[in-house]
This record gives sequence, C-alpha cells and structure tokens, in this order.
Amino acid sequence: MVIRQNIQDKSFIESNVAAKRFSPLTRQVIAATGPIIASAAAGMTNGFSAILLPQLQSPGSNIQITNEQSSWIASMAPLPMAAGCLLGGFLMEKFGRKVTHLILSISFAVGFCVLSVALSYDMILVGRFITGFSCGLVGPPASVYIAETSHPRYRGILLAGVTFAVSFGIFLSHLFGTLFHWKMAALYCSFFMVASYVLVVFCPESPSWLLSKGHGREAEAAFRWLRGHDAEALKEFDEMVAKYSGSCTAGNSQGSKLSLKESLLKREFILPLITLLVFFFTMQFSGVNIVAFYSISLMKTTIGSNINEYLAMLIVDLVRVITSLFACVLLKMFGRRPLAMLSGAGTTISLIGLSIFLYFQTSIPVYQNLSWMSLIFLISYIIFIGIGLFPLPWCMSGEVFPIATRGIGTGLTSSFNFVCFFVVIKTGPTLFSTVGTNGTFMIYGIISLIGTLVLYMILPETKNRTLQEIEDAFKSGWRPTEKTAIVQNKV
Repeated sequence: MVIRQNIQDKSFIESNVAAKRFSPLTRQVIAATGPIIASAAAGMTNGFSAILLPQLQSPGSNIQITNEQSSWIASMAPLPMAAGCLLGGFLMEKFGRKVTHLILSISFAVGFCVLSVALSYDMILVGRFITGFSCGLVGPPASVYIAETSHPRYRGILLAGVTFAVSFGIFLSHLFGTLFHWKMAALYCSFFMVASYVLVVFCPESPSWLLSKGHGREAEAAFRWLRGHDAEALKEFDEMVAKYSGSCTAGNSQGSKLSLKESLLKREFILPLITLLVFFFTMQFSGVNIVAFYSISLMKTTIGSNINEYLAMLIVDLVRVITSLFACVLLKMFGRRPLAMLSGAGTTISLIGLSIFLYFQTSIPVYQNLSWMSLIFLISYIIFIGIGLFPLPWCMSGEVFPIATRGIGTGLTSSFNFVCFFVVIKTGPTLFSTVGTNGTFMIYGIISLIGTLVLYMILPETKNRTLQEIEDAFKSGWRPTEKTAIVQNKV
C-alpha cells in the first residue's frame, strides 16, 4: 500500500507559503534547533552547580550550606534524570516527539524559575530536581526527533548539535554565574526555553512516528515539508510506508503488546542496546561530567593558586564548546568508528598523563610551579573526549533502534546513562578525598581504556545510512568488521 493522497488542500505544512521559501535542509535545521536549544538547557543544568556552590559557600551568602548539603545540591540534578528518561521515552511514543518537547520546555522553565526565587536550601533542591528531571525528559526525544526528521547525509552533524548545545549550555551557565548572582543566572537560563518552545510549535511531528500510528496523510505532509519532493526523498518515504502500512491498521491491543514483547527480544533491539550501554558507561566513567560539576574546586586542586580558577574554568568551557563544534564537522566527514577509537585513545592517554603529572606535582617541589602543564593535560582530555566519547552515544541513540522500540530503547539507554551520571557525580568527592585527584583520574583513564577496547569489538558504522538500512543490518547480525552488511540488506 502506497500513500499518495492529495494533501495540499488541507495540510497546514504544504499550504504554508513561508515554508516554501526555505530549502529542505533549512527546514531540517529549523526542526532540529528546538531540541538543540532544549539540550543547551541540559548543559546549563549540568554546569549550574559549579557556580552555585562557591557562591553559597561564600561568607556573605544568605543561604549557608554544609559540605554534605553541597554534595546533595550537585547530585540532586542527576538523581531524577533516569526517571525522566523513562518517562520521556513513554511520552514520545504515546503522544509524539513534538508534544514531549513542548512539555519538557515548560518543565525546564519552571525549574530555573524556582531556582531564581529560592530562599532556602530546600527550594534549591526542588529547583535542581525539576531541572534534572527535565534533563532526563529531553534525552530520548531530542536525538530521536532529529534522526527521524533529517536526511542521512546531514543526520550526523545535526545530531552532534545536541552535544554542542550541552557544552555551550555549560559555558553559558558558568559565564552567567561569573558575571551575575546565581539567582539572576538561573532566570537568564529560563529564557532559552521560550525560544525552544516557539520553534517546536511551528515544526511538524516526526513522519516516522505518524506513520507508526497510522496517520498517513499527516506523515506525508510532514515528510514533504522536511525533505522536499525529489526522487530520493519520495523513494525513502515509499519504503517507510511499505514497512508501516501493516501496523497502521493494527487495532488489537493484545496483539500490539505481544508484538512489543517480541520486538524487545529481537536481535535488532538487543545488539544496539548492548552497544549503547557500553558506550554510555565508558563515556560517564571516563569522568566527562566531573569537570563540569566541580569545575572551580577541581581547578583549585589541579592548577593551584598560580592561575585564577574562574578564568581557567572559562578557558576549559571555551575549549569544550569549540571541540563540540569541531565534532559536528568531524561527524560529517568521518565515520562513527574511527572517531570513537581516536577519542577513546586520546582520552585514555590524557587522563593517565594528567594523573601521573599531578602525582609528581604534589610529590616533587620542582613541579609545583608548572601548574600550567596540568591545565594542558586537562584541555587535551576535554578535546579528545569531546570529539567522540561524549557526542557519539547520543548521536547513535537516535539511529540504531527500530521504530517499534525506539522510544523504549532510547529511554532505557538514556536512563542508564543518567544512573551512571549520578553515581559518578556522587562518588567524585569521595574519590578525590580517598585516592586523591591523581588517583581519581587514573581510575577514569583505566575505565576509558577498557571501554575503548570493548567498543572496538562491537561498535558498528552508521554514517550515511538510512534508519531502515541500519535496522535491517542489525537484523542480519551486524558486526563491525562486516563492511558490506548494509549494502547486502538493501532492497
């Protein structure tokens, strides 16, 4: 069954004159911008504790906190992220990717507004909990919506925009906190969600989700708005219709549940699930968020008093932003596997090198005046983890799961990521106090090395492949060494 109805008389998308003024690529960028701005809010949440805690711990603060309370303020945001991911995965399957983004935009704004008017430690925890929960909500739908609305040729660079936005959000929160009081910084963060909400309102729902729910007319209208009318786009849409035409008419709820249970046990779900669980574990336990959450205190320990820690923090933030922007270009030029291997090797060397140098810096007096070397190792670490281990699992989470289990798959993997996130942030201060900063970085370096070796054995290449081609390849038992696996599955 091929859907070819005359939709131009009723579709708000195709009849919109303004929409016709822009190329399909421009429309895909516009559609991706809303989720990308929401991802920037996640970065602001991650970086907010680094500027909040020093101001609360200052002698003139109206809200005095203990060391234990500061630990809970930092970890309160990651705590509900896993639950937010599971709910985000459910909402985007039940109500659609677009509606979920509108909900999380409101949730983010509420959380930041609560922080901006907080008068007590408890109110700060509430604000951090809401913004952290919103971070979880944005995890599954952001990458899935961008993956489902973009051309395979541009999917990598647009998905990399999510991690660029997270890095830019961390930089913005640190910049706001350096220039303003933490309450004003929280208020400024909330403004971004207004822009995200407006952009999402004027963009279409995911064509894949619409087809999976049997809304053929709306799916074709959304697909044409996003991808245009060229032969390649129409061919891809026909393939999507052929796949989902049978499920569009399915109305038996018991049969749907049975189908879902069977889908969760299929190879095309299990293989990408294991791959992403390993990828997210390696990314988090390489310490990617420790620097963002404990920037100022970490700078004091790493570089000493010879360099202003706020200046060093902003330098690291700028490097992170530039690296994330560079990663967008690299993902357009190179495959996922080579970037992952380069990033993993560089991250391992940087972490172990930083650990060794910090050991000498604290043990041998002559090294104490070379604190700038520690900063170089730290910047090297930010660069290498930023070009692969950090952006790639988020990019691939929107690519590798079948449409039938995409919401569940991205929800589970994103939830697992944030559980690891919470564990790393909560245990970070304990590791710093027990094995020292150098010992902590050595542990992260060893985990990075082991994770990279495992990824070398299991990570597939998805660059320039349609989502259907990726699903078919996993269905046939895709292995990283099988260079022709996808080609053989083309129909």
